[in-house]
Amino acid sequence: MNLHKFNSISEKLKSHQKLIAVSKGQDLEKIKQLYDIGHRDFGENFLQELKEKKAILPSDIRWHFLGNIQSNKVKDIVMCSDLIHSIGRSKIFNKLSELKTNKNIKILLQLKLGEEETKSGFNEAEIYEIVARNESTNITIKGLMVIAEGGIEIEKLKLQFSQAKNVFEKIKSMNKDVEFLSMGMSNDYELALSQGSNMIRIGTSIFGARN
Repeated sequence: MNLHKFNSISEKLKSHQKLIAVSKGQDLEKIKQLYDIGHRDFGENFLQELKEKKAILPSDIRWHFLGNIQSNKVKDIVMCSDLIHSIGRSKIFNKLSELKTNKNIKILLQLKLGEEETKSGFNEAEIYEIVARNESTNITIKGLMVIAEGGIEIEKLKLQFSQAKNVFEKIKSMNKDVEFLSMGMSNDYELALSQGSNMIRIGTSIFGARN
């Protein structure tokens, strides 16, 4: 656990920027350490792990779901999460739209950057279409989530982050609920912040190695 690193990153953030502590595979004690100094936003990738932690840890923690979503787990993920970052397939978005729940489902649409075939996510045109046609009363689109393309040069990465910021600004002008650009992880968060990110996802830099 590196509280010095946590404080160092936190000090770089402006008032409108948020740090999500990615706690997947981490001990409850480490999460409690951050909780005890006032941190409330934690990110998980796996439903079962999220369920177990949510049942034990304080109820005022805001849980962010960051992982791949299977359609048969959509309802449980919704019930356990305050914000779902990883909506990157039409099938999952449609499943959410059909869900019968009184809960307001807050989501980020995953924007696909680059050409990596393994990554899910919508392209720019698909993002605009979804935002324009969303009439679901129980889904609130809160913004975009971006995962950088792996192993690319810094200038290309900067260009991709800049593109993401432009898409974010456009959907913000289309929908008053849009407020978050979740972009930047341990190895690229400083560049992401400089390009307009207001939500970064940091895990092992703070917590150390996962179990």
